[in-house]
Amino acid sequence: MARCQPFTPIAATEIGPGPVPSKQSMVIGLYGLPGSGKSTLIEGLKLHLDQENFLFYEGSELISSIVTGGLAAFDKLDEEEKRRVRERAIGGVAQECSSRNRSALVAGHYMFWTEGESQGHVVATASDLSVYTHIIYLEVPAPAILQRRLDDIGRCREAASAAHLHRWQRAEIDQLRGLCRHHSIFFSAVPQHSSPLPFTLRLVRHFAQTNASCNNALVESKVEAALVGEERAETVLVVDADKTLASEDAGAMFWKAVDSSLPNKSDVCPLKSLFGSPLGYSEAAFIQATLMYEEAADDVSFEALCDKVSSSITIHPEFIRLFQLACGHGHMRVVVLTCGIRRVWQMVLEKAGFGNSIKVIGSGRIADEVVITPQAKAQVVRSLRKRSGLYVWAFGDSPLDLPMLEGAHRAIIVSGDAQTRSRSMEDALREAIESRGFHCHQVLLPPHAAPRLTATRLPLLSFSDAEFVEELVRRREIEVAATTSKIASACNGAVIHATHSGAAKLLMSPTRDASISGAALRQAHQELGKFLALQLLTEVIGVEAIEVPHVQGHQTTGFRLAHEAQTTIAALMRGGEPMALGIGEVFPKAMFLHTFRPEDIESQHLRDQKNLILVDSVVNSGKSIVEFLRHVTRLKQDGLVNVVVVAGVVQEESVAEGHVLRTMLEQHGVKLVALRLSSNKFTGTKGTDTGNRLFNTTHLA
Repeated sequence: MARCQPFTPIAATEIGPGPVPSKQSMVIGLYGLPGSGKSTLIEGLKLHLDQENFLFYEGSELISSIVTGGLAAFDKLDEEEKRRVRERAIGGVAQECSSRNRSALVAGHYMFWTEGESQGHVVATASDLSVYTHIIYLEVPAPAILQRRLDDIGRCREAASAAHLHRWQRAEIDQLRGLCRHHSIFFSAVPQHSSPLPFTLRLVRHFAQTNASCNNALVESKVEAALVGEERAETVLVVDADKTLASEDAGAMFWKAVDSSLPNKSDVCPLKSLFGSPLGYSEAAFIQATLMYEEAADDVSFEALCDKVSSSITIHPEFIRLFQLACGHGHMRVVVLTCGIRRVWQMVLEKAGFGNSIKVIGSGRIADEVVITPQAKAQVVRSLRKRSGLYVWAFGDSPLDLPMLEGAHRAIIVSGDAQTRSRSMEDALREAIESRGFHCHQVLLPPHAAPRLTATRLPLLSFSDAEFVEELVRRREIEVAATTSKIASACNGAVIHATHSGAAKLLMSPTRDASISGAALRQAHQELGKFLALQLLTEVIGVEAIEVPHVQGHQTTGFRLAHEAQTTIAALMRGGEPMALGIGEVFPKAMFLHTFRPEDIESQHLRDQKNLILVDSVVNSGKSIVEFLRHVTRLKQDGLVNVVVVAGVVQEESVAEGHVLRTMLEQHGVKLVALRLSSNKFTGTKGTDTGNRLFNTTHLA
């Protein structure tokens, strides 16, 4: 196992100024002592990476190509001239990557160190640090390097002992690690416990596929998977892990366990060193933390370390009882969202009996797919809060949790033991309360812990309080308070509409604008259909989890409409077609059918189908819909689960109590989904008919 050493800036001042090109392309520097196998590794990478996307360079060949007389002439230059040549070489790599839209791997040297000298001579330049986005260091045991140097009779290298090579290698790793943190470069050493080619190949592919938008999408998909259950989720508890679920910090414990296995102990936790660097608590820092975990242990050792750490962690009994309460209610979900090591907390919950009921989303390994940052946690909570019918509680302990806590409907601060809890939390809370009007409660865990601030500013509660329990488990209507979406269900659930939502007001505007017709109006109706499909039909019919191929080569979780491939979308012509097309765009596997009369829907269109979606732009009296529903009822197959009518606007009277359409909806379990309900009884004719406006045929009416 390799340990992250604190940075000693021996040679930082030796890297002089140079041009600073912007990092537009991914350029990976491959470093290691002479004889460590960089050239062999580059050749191996060429065989496995797509050369249409990657360029490969040997540093010595680059220099030889731009200096008349090659390396022999280069060796005769003074140090300043050599520096300019090296900067020109790496600048050329950056320009070629940019012009050809490719990434690059460059094998090079960081320093040269003759045995007997007090320190090495750094040859890396400021331009290197400006161009490189990632640096991979090939860490090979010093005796192995020594033997390779002795066996490589084709190259003339200075004699060096294994002890000197080890010292040289440690100096390069320490200095590069520190410089990378100061220049926002991701750094990873290929550890001695791993085979260089597979490890490096996995890193390079990971680097190529990692970006913020991809990470956000993956986090969202994992949250979606955590919400799936037999009942629709109405209440979600989003809970931090380290020093929230338990008093312990799993990250610090992990690195202490790693350090205990090494001959030379370290006084500084690598995570503390990382987050205390210029990277701070940025996304880059959390990505770097994942690389550190990969470097520290192979998969087997990592699993063993996580098991060891998890065995030393005890969840607060209060959280055990809280989770038992939540898991006993079908409408509640618990998601543990941690910036720390996912596997440790998964093991902790498994040992507490929650392995099948509570999902942990976190980081620690490339295989975890995601990097969880404070910003990612906040985005998850904000996204959940925007959903219709979902009430979000958040639990955390530190300033890093504040963005998440402030985004929830209800926030609970875990105030732990004064000796181990975050010392900066009081000031952060005070600012949030005074400057942003943040309102939250605190729970003391363990119960003897001292409260934060005052009971007035940060009221106390206990998870056993009757009022808290009642509020936590309460079933909520689709319209949750005034702060959530105004999309509501009406008519005892037979009619679902979005009349009062801001989205409905925006979407309805172009459909009511008399100056808009033809293609523009059809586009507006199509957008309306997409909205209803995404926001309401997915709630009425539901969604199902599916396995989809991930860009990194394995399977991950995706979602689609429940039984999407067994869905028929029937557009009632002509007015319903644009909306139906919008719905079909959201549900691409559904069958699409044009219908001018009820009989256009035949038995074959419903055979083996689970969902039927009838789409019309306007429902006035409801007569046409009733005729279609009667026909469908006669044809209805045993397997047909959902029949849903979708319309842009529905006259309120047509779905009033006692109306024939309302009665039919209720008798046959049919749902009617609409953008809005209207009390206007006006029925368009000729020039005002929706169908004529949609297709520019008002002059023919």
